[in-house]
Amino acid sequence: MLGLSFAQMLRGAIVVESIFAWPGMGRLAVQAVLGRDFPVVQGVAIVGAAVFLAVNLTVDLLYGWVDPRLRTAGQRA
Repeated sequence: MLGLSFAQMLRGAIVVESIFAWPGMGRLAVQAVLGRDFPVVQGVAIVGAAVFLAVNLTVDLLYGWVDPRLRTAGQRA
């Protein structure tokens, strides 16, 4: 659930930063789209995707560590 919640927080950052005029990646993305600054849009998308992948990888690794039943037979000590 942590990985899914994090994805929703990334999505919500765009809305919250735009409404309250807070500086951040979401506001940068909106301003770049409105200004047609495509390299910045691509950079924000790549950084967002990398963060999302890193969080999901971390959650998957921790899930296997917390619940030993998910490990394969060759990895059991």
